[in-house]
Amino acid sequence: MATAPLLAELPEDQATGRIAEIYAEIRCFSGVTYVSSLQRHLATFPGMLEWAWAALRPAMTAGAIQEAGWRLAGAARLPPAAPVPAATLFEWEIDAASLAAIRAAAETFARVAPVNLVMGACLKRLLAGERPAGDGFPTGWTPPPPLPAVPATLDPASLDPARRAVLMRLATTVGETPFVPGLYRQFAHWPGLLQWLADTLAPRFVAPETLAAGEAFRAAARAAAQGIVAHLPPLASAPPADGRTLAGIGAAIDRYGQTSPEMALFGRLILDALPERTG
Repeated sequence: MATAPLLAELPEDQATGRIAEIYAEIRCFSGVTYVSSLQRHLATFPGMLEWAWAALRPAMTAGAIQEAGWRLAGAARLPPAAPVPAATLFEWEIDAASLAAIRAAAETFARVAPVNLVMGACLKRLLAGERPAGDGFPTGWTPPPPLPAVPATLDPASLDPARRAVLMRLATTVGETPFVPGLYRQFAHWPGLLQWLADTLAPRFVAPETLAAGEAFRAAARAAAQGIVAHLPPLASAPPADGRTLAGIGAAIDRYGQTSPEMALFGRLILDALPERTG
């Protein structure tokens, strides 16, 4: 059975020139070794990531966006999942190295998703026509040390039909296009873990406590973005895209706004449920 195309993105290993430089800065200032789908999607539009990064870089290098996202994430929690016994990891063929990579992925998304949520909220204001005229931000902020490298992000089309069907249980859509967050695509290396993830998380997507926590997270991010954008220095230019393209980018940002709280909340939930060691 054919698989519908995923949301377009420029993979990190295919980035060159200024895009590669921006990817490196995103990793540095987010404290992770991974560039998220939001920025990889923006990179598919000529000049768009360059424009967005130039506009928001003053807030990123000062830590304003990151610290706001991490503060909001620290205040948000979901009811915990049942702990996964260490013996279950053996059944899933997960050894110590695999468990370390899995925990690194969950911690990475718990760290970077709140940043993306606030960044997206800031960018949405700029795309809507807001033109800041602030004095910038204090200098001297130091990002946290990067987390360990995450597993490769798998293309669902590369998976066998059974594993792909499980993965797509965790998909959402941007317009008519399926979108599977990178965390789930990284966990697809381990079929047993992926099945547990789908069984554990799929019912929570529409649970009242998840919806309430996500909406509170988004509202707080929008409020934080208002203050951050007000302090940005004036933009050098308008967005390099027509109205239809900007509308599509806005729709993608809105969808990331739905999934980013999930990634932050579920990343922490996964960390808390998994054992710290295999035995």
